Amino acid sequence: MNDDSSTINNVSAKDEIINSETKENDRKTVETFLRRIPLQKRLESINAEMTAYFNASNGLALCKKVLPEYCYNIFDKIRITNFAVMPKFKETISGDFELASKCKTIAEAKKVLKIDWIRLGRLFGFGLRAKRFVELESANELKRDGLFDGDPEKQRKAIELLIGKPHKQHSRAASVGAKLQEILETKTESDLQKLESGLKYFGQVAYEWGSDAMEDFFKGIAQGSAGFIDENSQLVGETNRSPTYHFLALAWPEIKEMQASVPRKTITDLHNWMLPFMRHGMTSLIDVGTLRDICASKRNGGIGLKLRPLSSQSAKASA
Repeated sequence: MNDDSSTINNVSAKDEIINSETKENDRKTVETFLRRIPLQKRLESINAEMTAYFNASNGLALCKKVLPEYCYNIFDKIRITNFAVMPKFKETISGDFELASKCKTIAEAKKVLKIDWIRLGRLFGFGLRAKRFVELESANELKRDGLFDGDPEKQRKAIELLIGKPHKQHSRAASVGAKLQEILETKTESDLQKLESGLKYFGQVAYEWGSDAMEDFFKGIAQGSAGFIDENSQLVGETNRSPTYHFLALAWPEIKEMQASVPRKTITDLHNWMLPFMRHGMTSLIDVGTLRDICASKRNGGIGLKLRPLSSQSAKASA
């Protein structure tokens, strides 16, 4: 009995050591990943390109693709999930814009423009919900993540991993949370000012356009607000695959290197590389079959992330 108990205790102790070592190795892997390119810089490159891509799909500009093709397929999936409530420009306002620019009255504009006031309202509701998150909710989210408190040295390291090494004038930032909140507010200030002036302008236009237009505009605002971020400050439309999509987009520099490596890497290699990030909670813990399903060709419902060519017998991606 004593021998059995001793054996069990020894196995448990050994497992604890292995788990502890694995956690430490995972932490170091994630830290190396973020030291190479801090999270903010990764997000900036992805968000800027995603915005350009969405604008191009609306016919507002051209997008010279600079990321691997699979990233744009991820953007398409984000567009129909997280951003599903955001309308496309061509579906919102149509008509003769050159002639509309010469109109002096609303009555004249109504003859040359067609406005879907619900869709236009959704656009402003989307923006207003984002505004509320930045101004009233982001600090609470960061506090819940423990980023406003903690040891000063840990705060310094966290700042470096999230936004890079701070400039000397910012070296006394009170905490990661305070610094991130400052960045959020500074970077969005001009956009929010544009949002407020645009809301005021189109609200007045809807008022003059007609009672139906005014009613639809405010109905759309409510839909846009509720359809983007929920009452728990979480994105609406998240799927169980969303964390994997987001991580694969963030890790595009490393994945691009895998795609160019000789001999070529496989999806299994990618999965093994992702395991430390999964165990650390940076992305969802999924099996290699699910990752292969996600990376399948766009025709088969995946994002088209190509490493070594997939077998022609690979199953189609799940919805």
